[in-house]
Amino acid sequence: MRRLAITISTLWAALAATFAGLSGCGSEQDDRPAKLDYIVVTVLRPACGTASCHSTLTKTAGYAFDTLEAARDAFGDYKLVVPGDPEASKLWKVLVGNKIRMPPDGPIPDADLSLIENWILDGGDLN
Repeated sequence: MRRLAITISTLWAALAATFAGLSGCGSEQDDRPAKLDYIVVTVLRPACGTASCHSTLTKTAGYAFDTLEAARDAFGDYKLVVPGDPEASKLWKVLVGNKIRMPPDGPIPDADLSLIENWILDGGDLN
């Protein structure tokens, strides 16, 4: 019985060490797709497409991000995104800028910003 207890505790220790290594700082890789539909649903709609900001009802500054169709319209003329150049893109400037920073209730998490940056760097495809 003692041997079984040692084996189980050894197994738990090995599992704990494995999971600790997987969740270590800087070792995580974001495997989410840098695609417009994913970014709209998971980042822009909850952070920006609210009823008081960039919804199809309010269209603050003329942009809406609460639906994929509205976001495609907002990005369709490439006034918000310069394909391949986040620094020249109006969207990027307001998400990370010093003068005007959106959303006003707090910054978008760094992982989501990286996702948006990668989408712009990859050409800002609207499909």
